[in-house]
Amino acid sequence: MTGCAKATHQVLLVDDDRTIQRLTEAFLKPLDVDCEFAGCGAEAFESLARRLPDLILLDHEMPGESGLEILERLKADPILAQIPVIYATGTEKETVISRCFEAGANDYIQKPIRRPELVARVQSVLERQRMMRELWTNARTDSLTGLPNRLLLQETLGRAIERAHHDPNYHFAVLFLDFDRFKMINDSLGHEIGDMLLQQIASRLRRNLRSEDAIVRDSQMTTLSRLGGDEFVILLGDIPDEDAAAAVATRLLNVLNRPYSLAGNTVNSTASIGVVCSDRVYRTADEMLRDADIAMYEAKARGKACHVVFDPCMHAAVVERHRIESDLRHAVGTDQIHLMYQPIFSIEDGGVIGMEALARWAHPELGPIPPDRFIPVAEETGLIIPLGEQVLHAACRQFQQWRRQHAGLKYVSVNVSPAQLEIGGFATLVRDIVIQHGMTPDELQLEVTESMIMSRPETAVTLLQELKALGIRLAMDDFGTGYSSLSCLHRFPFDVIKIDRSFVQELNGERSEFVALVHAIVNLAYNLGMECVAEGIETHEQVAVLLAVDCLYGQGYLLGRPAAADGVFPPSWYNAAPAVASQLSA
Repeated sequence: MTGCAKATHQVLLVDDDRTIQRLTEAFLKPLDVDCEFAGCGAEAFESLARRLPDLILLDHEMPGESGLEILERLKADPILAQIPVIYATGTEKETVISRCFEAGANDYIQKPIRRPELVARVQSVLERQRMMRELWTNARTDSLTGLPNRLLLQETLGRAIERAHHDPNYHFAVLFLDFDRFKMINDSLGHEIGDMLLQQIASRLRRNLRSEDAIVRDSQMTTLSRLGGDEFVILLGDIPDEDAAAAVATRLLNVLNRPYSLAGNTVNSTASIGVVCSDRVYRTADEMLRDADIAMYEAKARGKACHVVFDPCMHAAVVERHRIESDLRHAVGTDQIHLMYQPIFSIEDGGVIGMEALARWAHPELGPIPPDRFIPVAEETGLIIPLGEQVLHAACRQFQQWRRQHAGLKYVSVNVSPAQLEIGGFATLVRDIVIQHGMTPDELQLEVTESMIMSRPETAVTLLQELKALGIRLAMDDFGTGYSSLSCLHRFPFDVIKIDRSFVQELNGERSEFVALVHAIVNLAYNLGMECVAEGIETHEQVAVLLAVDCLYGQGYLLGRPAAADGVFPPSWYNAAPAVASQLSA
């Protein structure tokens, strides 16, 4: 073998004629190629085992195997088949030329070889190879960070899965990274800053994976890639076990949690990482990425800036959620969604003064779906908007029917979602629904929680003031569970405070501090001109304490459980509260 120093391309010439070998090398010298020679098929495959060339020049007439037989063996190997072949033949028979192309040759050259033709054909094939490599690289590289993209990751991950199937001693792991608060940074500081952040993230990951840590050294066994947006994936090859993968995730969190300096802006963006290991049997790269993604979202749900190792129960939960979402889309607007009502009593005289409307879902196959399973899905998907409108219409329609039969009923109360508060025109929608059903505005009460209004206080105060100006009753639900309850009462135009059940449950005579706390809340409400409703009343003793501290209204299982509209006013429930009140006040 002879070679040219610092050659740009490697060419393997398979020909048993040494004169032709020397002549070909001389012809190709201006092209800056490194020529290696093989006199037969066996020598050719020995050379290919040592190094893969950019091009093979293959003679037709060879000792032992013919050129066509060697060509067929080359194209039968998935790796060697990627190397272009120029077939050299001294015959002009069309059958030979046709067979060489059928076997997979990229081009052919007629013997005796002429220098201009050889140079032109080799140049053409090598240039085509260069362009194909460039296209291949561009198709598999993220242009912003220079990292492998999803396509290359899937190919590499697919090979790792295949290897794990055949080698029980081979283990690997996938880390799925998503950056917390990235969208907010992108929206507030601009896309240029967002791109700079992604580039710095990629740089930190590269440096960390090139450390001396044998587990995560940057090698053929480890692939760092960007899927898109702020999602990165690391394939850790040849990793011993789940604990080792978790240790890598922990170290990466520490590296990525440090502040970033971006064009004069100091930015903090933590990461959430999902980890999945090859111990579980995976058939495709998509399956493994799916489970790593699920684990990443579980990390976000646990507070972000942490890692979570995938557990199969997580996938079951995602499948269930997907079905809930799909079926809920069909249920909203139909009679599958119906309302239950829980009465709100005057504790003093036992009269029902209001009804709280509670959405329920009667699934045709799964049966009743609890609100804590479908309401969060509705909020995340935006289905809460049409669902909320459906509930408002149904509650107001039912109130009109009750009002003709129960003169003491003052209002119907409906819970409002944060998403409803944020859509434009909500106050107008409420006004139109009230008018449509022939109600006065104060016969509809809307309940909001402190956490809802404090997430966007400026937007909330404007909307609540619009609703208040219409005459709609406003209630703060779950009062006392947040950190800003008192400031909420001062800022927002509430008519009613609903004392959270966690306070009411402690009114058992043993916790005097809770009695004093509830008494203070009641006095505060009255001093601010608000009504006070106690939630979650379950014992006679709680009723007695509430009467003692002048809390006049309440609801709970002792007084009345949620029921359908036609069963919420039976005499036994309606008379339960006065019987309790008279017994305890005697």
